[in-house]
Amino acid sequence: MSVVVSIPFAGLFVILSVVGIIGNIVVIYAIAGDRNMRKSVMNILLLNLAVADLANLIFTIPEWISPVFFESADWILPSLMCPVCRYLECVFLFASISTQMIVCIERYIAIVLPMQARRMCSRRNALITVLVAWIFVACFASPYAVFHSVRKTTCSNTAGKSTWWQRYKLTEFLAFYFIPCLIIIGVYTKVARVLWSKDPTLSGEETRSCLGKKKSTSSRSSDALRTRRNVVKMLIACVAVYFVCYSPIQVIFLSKAALNVTIHPPYEFILLMNALAMTCSASNPLLYTLFSTKFRRRLRDVIYCSAIVESDAKKTYVSINNTSITAAARASFN
Repeated sequence: MSVVVSIPFAGLFVILSVVGIIGNIVVIYAIAGDRNMRKSVMNILLLNLAVADLANLIFTIPEWISPVFFESADWILPSLMCPVCRYLECVFLFASISTQMIVCIERYIAIVLPMQARRMCSRRNALITVLVAWIFVACFASPYAVFHSVRKTTCSNTAGKSTWWQRYKLTEFLAFYFIPCLIIIGVYTKVARVLWSKDPTLSGEETRSCLGKKKSTSSRSSDALRTRRNVVKMLIACVAVYFVCYSPIQVIFLSKAALNVTIHPPYEFILLMNALAMTCSASNPLLYTLFSTKFRRRLRDVIYCSAIVESDAKKTYVSINNTSITAAARASFN
C-alpha cells in the first residue's frame, strides 16, 4: 500500500485496538471487582464476553502490524506463533459468538419463562454452559492450528484449496454465523413481543417496602420491565454490530462456496474487513455503557474510587514529606 493509504489504516487500527483493549479491561475490572455484580448470571456472561473480545483484539495485532506499518505481508513473529495466533484468534471469536448465543437463551428463559428461570438460569448452570462452550470452540478451531504455518515469509493456510477445508469453512459459516443469526432473530423477536406487550401482572395492590414506605407493585414491576427492555436493547445492539461487521466477509465466502463465484478483493478491502472485525470486539463495552444504567453506575464508582485513592495517596505523600521537613528543621535548629 502507498503511504497515503497506510497512514489512515494505521490510525484506524491503533484507535480500535487501544479503545477496545482499555474498554474490555474496564468491563472485566468493573464486574470481577464487585461481588454484587458477580452474583448476576448476566454479568458473568458479559464478563466472559469481555474476556473473549479482549483476547481476540490482542491476538489480531500481529495480523495488521506488518501490512500497515511495514507495507509487507511478512510474518514478523516467530514461525511457531503463526498457527498459535490464528488458532487463538478463532477460539476467542467463536467464544464471543457462543457467549452471545448463551446470553440470548438466558434472556429468553428469564423473560418468557420466568417460573423456570430460577432453576435453569443459576450461576452454576451458567458456569457449566460457558465451560462447555469454551471446550467446544477450542476443539472446533483446532484445524486452524494444524493447517497454518509460515511458508516463505507469510503465515498461510496449507489446506486452503482442499475440498475438506471448504467443507469445514461451510460448517463454520453455518455454526457461527447463519444458524446463530436465525436463532437470535427468532428468540429476540419473541422476547420483544413479551416485553413490549401489555402485561396484566403489572397491576396489583400496594405493598410496604423494607423502609416502611408504600410503593405499588405496578411501579416496581414497571421499573423491572424498563430494566429488562434496556438489557434486551443492549444485547440486540451487540448482535446487530456483530452481524454488520462480519456479514461482508461471509458474503464473499458464501458466493464462492454456494455460487462458485470467486471474488478477488483488493488488499485494502481485506484490511477493512479486519478493521470491521476489530470494531465488533471494541464496541461491546461502549454498548454496555450506553444501555446499562447499573454498569454506568459501577463504572462511575470505579473511576471515582480510583480518583479518591489517588488523591488520598497524594495527601499522605505530602503529609509525610511535611513531617520529614519539620523533623529535619527541628534537628537543624537544635
